This record gives sequence, C-alpha cells and structure tokens, in this order.
Amino acid sequence: MSAALLGLALKAKLHSQTRKMVLIKLVDCCQEDGTRIYPSLATIAEDAECSVPTARRVMQTFCRVGLLRKVRDGGSGAKSTNHYEMDIDLLAKLRRPEMWPALEAAAVHQPLTDSDDDDEAAGHAPDAGSGAREAGSPGANKGITVEGYHRDSLPNPAEGYHPDDTQPLSRNLNYEREGAREREGTPASEGEPEQADQPTATLTEFRAAWPNVHRDSQKAIEAAWEALPFTMRRPAIDGIKPFLADLGPRKFQIAASTYLSERRWTLLPARAAERAAAANSAVRAWTRDWWRLVLFRIMAGQRVGYTVQSGQAITATAREQEQARQQLGELHAYLCTGPELAAWRPWLAARGARIPDMRGDARVFLPSPMPPGGKRDAGDDDVRF
Repeated sequence: MSAALLGLALKAKLHSQTRKMVLIKLVDCCQEDGTRIYPSLATIAEDAECSVPTARRVMQTFCRVGLLRKVRDGGSGAKSTNHYEMDIDLLAKLRRPEMWPALEAAAVHQPLTDSDDDDEAAGHAPDAGSGAREAGSPGANKGITVEGYHRDSLPNPAEGYHPDDTQPLSRNLNYEREGAREREGTPASEGEPEQADQPTATLTEFRAAWPNVHRDSQKAIEAAWEALPFTMRRPAIDGIKPFLADLGPRKFQIAASTYLSERRWTLLPARAAERAAAANSAVRAWTRDWWRLVLFRIMAGQRVGYTVQSGQAITATAREQEQARQQLGELHAYLCTGPELAAWRPWLAARGARIPDMRGDARVFLPSPMPPGGKRDAGDDDVRF
C-alpha cells in the first residue's frame, strides 16, 4: 500500500461511507502508480464491511465515473479476478466535495439505489451467515490473487514527512505535491510552474463532441472508452475536430468506437508529415538543390534536357529531394568556366542535358570533379558517385 495514495483516499469526498471503504481497500491493493488492482469481490466486501452486490455496484460506479479502468477480464476460475487500474489524477481531485456529484451527473449509467447499504438492510448484514458474505470465517474464500499490503515504509520527518499533511511526502508523485499545495494554499516552489487543473474527461463529453453519435453502437462506444487509458481520454476528445477536418467529406463513415479503439487521433502527425512530404515545391534554377535534382533524375533515366538548357525551375516533392540528398550527398561548388564543368559536359550531353555556355564567376554544383567513369590522368581509378 502506498502512503501517498492512502492519504488521497482518506481525503476523498465520496458522500458515502461504503464508497469510501471500498476505495480504501482498492488503494490498499494497488501500486503507487494506481496499477495492479485485482482483489476479489468477496475480499472487497469483507474488508469494506458491505455485501458482495454492494461492492460490485460500487466498483461499477467507479468504472462509470472514470476512477477505475478495467485492464483485463478475469477467467472462470475461483482465483481469477478482473484487473483494474486507478486514475490517480482523478483521485486527487476527489478531495473537492463538489467533484463526486459532478462525476455522477456526467456519467452515463443505470440509476443506483438511494443507499449503498440497501443489501444490508435486506438481510445481508456484514455478520450474516449467508448471502453476500461468501464465507463467515476470516480469510475464507477471499481470493489468493490479492497482493495485499505492499508495506511501503513511511519516511521519517527528516525526509520530508509531516503528520499534519501540510507538506508533501518527499517520495510522492507530482499529482500529490500539486494536490497538497491546492489544499493548503501553499504556493509552488520557485522554478516549478503551476499546472492548470484540467477537468476530467468523461464519456458524456466525448459523445457531445462526436457528430451524430446516435448513429453508432452505444455499447461499442462505451466498451472502447472503458478500454482507453486515462491519459489518452482527454487527447481523444481534443483530437475529434482535427481528425474530422482531416477526413473531409468521409468523416461520417468512421464510427466513434473505431476512432477510439484504433486511436485515430494519434495518426494525425504522421498523416500531416506524409502530406508535407508529398507536396510539390519549386526549386530555383542553378541552386545546389536544383543541380542535385537534375543529376538525380538523369541517373534515374529521366530526360531533363529542356529544363537544363532553359534554366527552368524544377518542381519536386520533399520526398524526392530527400532521396536525392541520400543518394548524392553534398555537392561541391565549381566555377562554370573551370575544368570540372568541362569534364561533365559530355557526360550530361550524352544523357540529353546540354549545359549552355556560362560566363563570369557563376558556380555549378557537382558531386565530384569528374563524372562517373571519367579519368583525370592515365591510370586514375574510375570516379563514381
């Protein structure tokens, strides 16, 4: 059990003693990051002093408001239980009394009874011999898969722990440090910027943002939302508008559940980069990039004679320019009246690219002084790209 999470659970305002006890039990069974929660319902019910149906209903409520997320379903064996993880950021926000009613109002779920203890009132009290308590003896049928206490050692006051919780634990996570400052009004330390407290992303908010959501399977949407990690839910909602804008007229052909399950909003940067690579741009004549493209296309077997003779700009995609860079590398500048261009003229002319006569101190850009297969002196090796 993490002392940091236990402090958050104790301060959570859930407006129900049963919900508070179930939450404390879940925190008792999880890691510091909120993962690896898999106690059996019988274990939760015994330690929270409620019936198994009540424990099940509370767990379902926690999932619907977004506090819990089912990571994996349990099997059919007696010791196989569902695996959950907890949204630690939301747990920290539950210290505000108004947060839980707002989450319940926003959640889409079946109405719950007025009291979480209705099952006990119906004759399933914690000390009853049958019914919700699947075993009367301590430890019986509790489910061995429960990790139990992780036995985190509490730091001593010299390490930053204060019993009145006015200062955060030195080994706590960022959300606890921020939560402690909000509760106690402690300003952030110098050099540590305050972070905005974003509202919790809900399924209702997603449905409101997705156009014509009623056309899709609501069960599929709910299942895809519950399978989505907590950290991806806000980006999923924020990514709806840019995703639909990217689709254009095809936007209504994509189901909301497909958008969530395939995490389509995460593909937008790659799609934008792909479009940018495929976009054409004009490369000014006689520049280094222009010469690189001329040579690249000639080596690929293209005819670029008119472009070279007229000094015409070349239109090319970013992808083609990158391919030319990879194949030819850096080009070197040579005077247009020098021997280097004179050596290259026959090679280029044989491939349909006649270089016009140029005067003055103009520069040309070539990969080497000699063309492929050329020799400067007798005995020189062939010059290759």
